[in-house]
Amino acid sequence: MKNTHNAKRQRVKLITIGTMTLLASLSANAQSLSEQQQLELEANQKIAEFSQALKGQLQAAIKQGGLPAGVSVCQSVAPSIAAQNSTDGWMLKRTSLKVRNSNNSPDAWELAQLNQFEQIKAASDLKTPIVTSEYVAKGDTTTFRYMKAIPTQELCLGCHGSNITPELSTLIKQAYPDDKAINFELGDIRGAFSLQKVLGSQLHTTNGKP
Repeated sequence: MKNTHNAKRQRVKLITIGTMTLLASLSANAQSLSEQQQLELEANQKIAEFSQALKGQLQAAIKQGGLPAGVSVCQSVAPSIAAQNSTDGWMLKRTSLKVRNSNNSPDAWELAQLNQFEQIKAASDLKTPIVTSEYVAKGDTTTFRYMKAIPTQELCLGCHGSNITPELSTLIKQAYPDDKAINFELGDIRGAFSLQKVLGSQLHTTNGKP
C-alpha cells in the first residue's frame, strides 16, 4: 500500500515537473517572440485602425453624396486618418505604382517592394495578404519598414476602375492633376500600406520577406 502511495506521489511529481517544464517552455516562447514579429503586429494594428476608419467614412460619404463625396473624403480625410495613426514612433502612408496623389509616390525601397508584390501576384493565385518587412540601416540609425499590399475591392472601382464617368473623371483631375490611379480591376494590387519606425542605433539582423 505504501509502495502504491509512493508510486502515485512519484507520478504526481513527474506530472508537476512536466507541467512546470511546459509552462517554462511556453513562457520562453512568448519571450522569444522576435522584435520583428512584435513590430509586424504593431504595424498590422495600425493598418487595421486606418482601414476601418477610412472605409467607414467613405461608405458614409458615398451613401450621402455619391462618388464625388468619396473623392472629397479621400482628399481631405484620408491624410488626417493616416496622421492619427502615425503615433508611437510609427509613420503610416499609402503608396502605389500608380498613385493618385503625387505626395504618396514610392521611395526607392517602396518601389522595389511594390514591383516584387506584382511579381508574386503574377506567379501565383495567392489568397493570403502579400507583405514584406525589413530592417534598413543608414549610418547609425536602423529603421524597421513594413509593407502590405492593398487589393482592389468593389468599393474602389467607381473611382479607380476603367468605367469612371466623365463628370467624376473631371472632378478627380481637378483634385489630382497628376492622377495615374485608374484602370484597376477587381483583385489587382491597388497599392500598399507602408509603415516605418526608427529604432535608433541598435544592431538588428536584416530580414526581408516574403
